[in-house]
Amino acid sequence: MGAAMLRNRRVWIGLVVSIVFLGLLLRSVDRHELANALEEIDPLWLVAAFAVELAALWFRALRWRLILDSHVRIKTQDAFSVVIIGYAANNLLPVRAGELVRAQLLYDSHGASRLGTLGTIVVERIFDGLVLALFLAATIALAGGSDFLRVVAALMTAAFLVATVVLALLALQPRGSDIWTIRLLRLVPATIRPRARVWLGSFLAGLGGLRGQRAWGLVIGTTFISWGLEAVCYWLVGIGFGLDIDFPLYLAVTGAANLAIAAPSTAGGVGPFEFFAQKALTAFGVSAAAATVYALVLHALLLIPVVLLGIALLWRRHLGLGEMLRAGQGTPAEGVADS
Repeated sequence: MGAAMLRNRRVWIGLVVSIVFLGLLLRSVDRHELANALEEIDPLWLVAAFAVELAALWFRALRWRLILDSHVRIKTQDAFSVVIIGYAANNLLPVRAGELVRAQLLYDSHGASRLGTLGTIVVERIFDGLVLALFLAATIALAGGSDFLRVVAALMTAAFLVATVVLALLALQPRGSDIWTIRLLRLVPATIRPRARVWLGSFLAGLGGLRGQRAWGLVIGTTFISWGLEAVCYWLVGIGFGLDIDFPLYLAVTGAANLAIAAPSTAGGVGPFEFFAQKALTAFGVSAAAATVYALVLHALLLIPVVLLGIALLWRRHLGLGEMLRAGQGTPAEGVADS
């Protein structure tokens, strides 16, 4: 990682969060039970699962291209490449620094404003959070679940519904958004007001791809498809483990595990992802040992191949890990000049 990265507080905070959640994950599970559960894996199902995961990522890239349309024109194939590299960086760097990598790559290849690109990624995250929260809430409403998951589902659904409503108002009523921007800037200290104005302007520019009902339908549709395919991936891994639970319950696992890493913290979400995936599975009757091994193997399947593919795509661009690390250590403020 380099000395600079090791001195970075974000790296240490991410490591602490990972260690805490992994400790909570493993504290009550017998090692022999873990080993026995690990022996049950059929690797062919893992191969099939990752093939489905690639399809899910392709739909996520298609969605990003649709959101980007008013910001910069890009082919879906190029969007897929940048998304994979960004996800690879997220898996290697803390606090979702891969988003900065995506913004830098799009700036280098298409001259797009880095802050504007980050605005489109915020839009992505809001749609992701809404769909994942609905997956979790709907499954719990129909199939039951623990009190812990009910609280998570209720809080996340409420939060992302509010965020989506605000997003709709800003995107569909651009004149009104100007008024709210002026009001919000009055609340910001004068010393950072110019930078805040740029950030808000860039975020609002990222909403340009959401003008009109058709755009909303396409973005929401691709979001549901991509996360539905991700749930299929989780289901196939479950079959590989011999877990005896129905497919709809994997919608809850998908929602819980990915909502857990919505807040930037650890590299790749290691720790929170496994902990919440285990909690969801045990709530539906899976043993703690089987749920723990499933969560660990599933996350490794989602992380490691994407990192390798991302590095390969970087090399195709004649870039290396050094460029990825430097872009990931940047800050949105660096995009002020090119906004």
